[in-house]
Amino acid sequence: MQNNFDPIGAEVHQLDQNGRAIFYIDEGPRDGRVVVFIGGAGTSLEAFQLTEFARSSREALGLRVISVERNGFGESAFDPALGYGDYNAEILAVLAHLGVERFAVMAISGGGAYAAHLAAAVPDRVISLHLGAAVARTLPTRSDPKACASDPAEVKASSEKAVLSPKEWWAVPGSPVLVVPGWQTRAYADATRSFYIDGANEGAAALAHERLLICGGNAVVDAAKITAPTYLYYGDADKAVTPEEMRQWQEALPNIARATLYPDEGHTVQYRHWDQILADMAGYGDHTVVCREGESALVPAADVTPSEKLGICAWHPAE
Repeated sequence: MQNNFDPIGAEVHQLDQNGRAIFYIDEGPRDGRVVVFIGGAGTSLEAFQLTEFARSSREALGLRVISVERNGFGESAFDPALGYGDYNAEILAVLAHLGVERFAVMAISGGGAYAAHLAAAVPDRVISLHLGAAVARTLPTRSDPKACASDPAEVKASSEKAVLSPKEWWAVPGSPVLVVPGWQTRAYADATRSFYIDGANEGAAALAHERLLICGGNAVVDAAKITAPTYLYYGDADKAVTPEEMRQWQEALPNIARATLYPDEGHTVQYRHWDQILADMAGYGDHTVVCREGESALVPAADVTPSEKLGICAWHPAE
C-alpha cells in the first residue's frame, strides 16, 4: 500500500493584497517554465483541471501552471469596479509573491480578452502567447461587439440563465473530448465552483460584468505592444468563437509564430490539441505531437505527413 497521498486536484492558495483576497493555483516544478493559464468566460480555477488528462506530458515537459481566479467567480469576491487592469495587477502580484519573472500565457475562449491586456502590459516578461479558440474582442481589429449593442438588462438576464443551469453552461455534446474519462464531470464541477462555491449571490452579476467589460473605454489594447511569439489554435466549425476572430489576432499582432485552423473542430479544439499546446508552451513550437504505430511521439514538424494522426495515441484508439 502507498505511503503518501495522491493528488486529487490542484491546491487553491490565497494571497491577501491591499485588503483583497486573491485565489490562485500553482502546479508543477518550481524550476519549470511558468505558464499563466486564463480560462474561458465565467470559469473558475477548476477549468485548469480540464487539461490534466495530459498531466504526465505536462510534467515531462517541465511546465509549471499558475492561474488566478477572476473577479466574482469561485472564491473571488465580486467588485463591479474592477476591470482588465485590475486582473493584471492580481496576476502580477501572485507572480511577484512566487518570485516569477518570465512566463508564457495560455488563454481559452473569453480569457483571450484578458490575455491581450496582460501581454500588452508586460511584453518583456511574456515568453510566448497561446490562444485556444480565444476571443479577439479587446483588439483594435475586432468586429463591433454584439454585447455592446445589447440592453444591459438582457445581458444580465442571459447571465442569470447560465448561472441557474451550470450543466448547460458546460455541456459539450458531440465533442471529441468526451472520450476523456471524467472530463464532462470535471467541467460541471468548474461551473459549480464558479457560480456556487460561495453561494449564488453574485455569479450572474459577475458574468454580466465580464461580458460587458469589452464595452469599456479602456477595453481595446495597443496590439503593437504584444510582441511575444503567438500561437493560435482554432476550429473551423466553432460557432462560439469563429475563425474570423483568429484572423483578427493575425491582423493585429506583429509576431504570429503559427496559426492552425483545425478542420471539423468546434469550441473544444484547445482541449483536443492540448498535447500540442503543451509542447509549444515548453518551447517545442517546431515539433508536432503525433501517434505513430501505437506510440505517441514529438517529431520535427517538417517530418509530419498529411496522413499523420495528430495528438497522443489516446485520441486514436485501435479499431
